Amino acid sequence: MISRAVITDWAVQPGSHCPDTRPAGPPTPAAEQRARQDVQERLMHRFPDLPSETLATAAAEAFAFFTDAHVRHYVSVLALRRASERLSERSAALGDKGGET
Repeated sequence: MISRAVITDWAVQPGSHCPDTRPAGPPTPAAEQRARQDVQERLMHRFPDLPSETLATAAAEAFAFFTDAHVRHYVSVLALRRASERLSERSAALGDKGGET
């Protein structure tokens, strides 16, 4: 049987079980630029058959959509999702049209 002292030694106090990872302030311009580059690289891996200019345009349009977002912490994730969805739709539409000709 484990003594109560050992249990309280291992007990996690409310709020102390994980570090606070929320950002302290808005991202810097350098961080925003790194996020844009990361999104473009991820798009290149997901859509290797598309030209890099197309991927750069899709990423730029996705980031532009979130320009006025007050919470900037998740913009890169949302932009990646938005660009991926747009590119997938475009690829599907081009694939469907290619089969009709």
